[in-house]
Amino acid sequence: MIQQGFNAISSGASGQFGKQVVVYYRYGKQIIAKAPRKRPGRGTDAQERTKANFRGGALWSAKVRKSALLHATYKAGLHGSLNVHNLAIADFLQAPVIHGVEIGDGGIVVTATDNFKVAMVTVCLYSRNGELVESGTAVQEDDERWLFVPGKKQLDGCRVVVSVKDLPGNETVREVVMEGESVMYPPAVNAMVVSDNIAADHRHHPV
Repeated sequence: MIQQGFNAISSGASGQFGKQVVVYYRYGKQIIAKAPRKRPGRGTDAQERTKANFRGGALWSAKVRKSALLHATYKAGLHGSLNVHNLAIADFLQAPVIHGVEIGDGGIVVTATDNFKVAMVTVCLYSRNGELVESGTAVQEDDERWLFVPGKKQLDGCRVVVSVKDLPGNETVREVVMEGESVMYPPAVNAMVVSDNIAADHRHHPV
């Protein structure tokens, strides 16, 4: 029997009520939101891409929560009201950003960040005629800087292709050309910064 004055929302219940509102709790706080409505038919291309991205994010989140290692990695990065599930989805939806590629006395330094974590930075060097000279994985120096030291000594005019990936596999690629007469490893002479306006970044989500 329903007692007079009973209010399902204020009584601590959760779920969807009257197809109008959804009530749930997060970190002890009650959240009341408008009930989602399913739109008839197919959405616009942008809407369909957004739905596909969120489906992919949900699958990645499920994988993270099933893996003890991935779950622990994301849990260590939680802050505010985030949980592992929504942090994993946010990470899936955003690709890393390459802030700069610098060629100096110590090698090629890539500065890159991600909304959660940069997982890998690789560098490929191509000659003037497009042949691969060498490639390898950069070593992380701090939170934003990665170092790759080429084994070849004469690299003037080479095209440098830098690839940065995060844990879900989102990849950002930047291509630059080494300017100047030559850069020697070792010994290097003068540090040289590669211009960033030669090529734009390319970002994509994993297929």
